[in-house]
Amino acid sequence: MILVRDIFQAKYGKGGELVALFKEARQKWPEGFAGRILTDLSGSFFTVVTETELANLGAWERRMAEMFALPDFGDWFARMTPLVESGRRELYTIEG
Repeated sequence: MILVRDIFQAKYGKGGELVALFKEARQKWPEGFAGRILTDLSGSFFTVVTETELANLGAWERRMAEMFALPDFGDWFARMTPLVESGRRELYTIEG
């Protein structure tokens, strides 16, 4: 099993809007979107993290291709990008 953690630095004051968009995505695409959405309690303000557990890297690659192929994903993504200052992705092997 792997854990994919996408870390977004929302623009100042836009963290709540970004969380709302991620929650909307989970409603629209429950099979394809993040299992958890987290926000900062310390560290950089307005940090939003999504976490997804998958069987392996191949499953993650397939899921990404499926998400980007959805007809309405582009519209959702266009609403998300103005809220984000920067981001990064971390991939972990789940050991226990």
